[in-house]
Amino acid sequence: MAVLGVLVFNVAQWAMPDGEGNPVIKPIPGFVLDGSEFQDFSSYAFAFEQDGKWAEKKIKGKYWFLYYEYQNGDRTFSQIEIIENHKQAALEKGGKILKEDDAKLDFTVPLPEGCTTWVHLHTWEDSYELYIIEEKTFKKLLEFSAEAMKKELDESGHIAVYGIHFDFDKDNLKTGSEKVLTEIVKLMLHNPALRVEIQGHTDSIGSREYNLKLSEKRAETVKAYLMLYGVAPERMTVRGYGPDVPVASNDTEEGKALNRRVELKKLK
Repeated sequence: MAVLGVLVFNVAQWAMPDGEGNPVIKPIPGFVLDGSEFQDFSSYAFAFEQDGKWAEKKIKGKYWFLYYEYQNGDRTFSQIEIIENHKQAALEKGGKILKEDDAKLDFTVPLPEGCTTWVHLHTWEDSYELYIIEEKTFKKLLEFSAEAMKKELDESGHIAVYGIHFDFDKDNLKTGSEKVLTEIVKLMLHNPALRVEIQGHTDSIGSREYNLKLSEKRAETVKAYLMLYGVAPERMTVRGYGPDVPVASNDTEEGKALNRRVELKKLK
């Protein structure tokens, strides 16, 4: 079947604001964005075939919902044509088709640095909607200098900080955490316009409710430490996420250790 529209997946352009669409998957020419939603972190269940059976996998990351309509009125776009546009564009970029029928398409597109964009396409005549998750490869910050933290905040908007340790099941700082905390103090004092959300994260041991409270208390401990060294409290907010935003599997000790972390999120 001929592809009449031209859909472009732009893997090099990252400048488009989140509220104006997805920076990678562009609309078919003539289609206008008529509804959208963006979340910095969310999830969506994608369908795929595994061992001859259909299954679903919940993918987490940056989330877009986009609804497009063809408003030129000079022709009609069928569902199969909209699907074929997306399918061919995905395959040209090395993507993988997960599931396809006459109205829907699930597929992935590989991105630079090991990232993956997952897409669920639902079509109607002259309109379609996209559910998009940008799944990023977990990046552990190993260099704890204030300069490295600032660079990572400017590039991605958040950093996972390791080296801040607490007593088991408590919010008391362990000896040795001062090295990393001192660099965060430098980060904040050298960049007076910077505002951050201090996030506490735990593994999945214990109840969710308990871990939410514990992670918030640990984030509050970090804030108190920074205030002690001159960082203004109004530049910091605190939130405990408990086990809700894992970066690794909780099935292994290594994964649990990665999930027990403090993150800094740059605020506007």
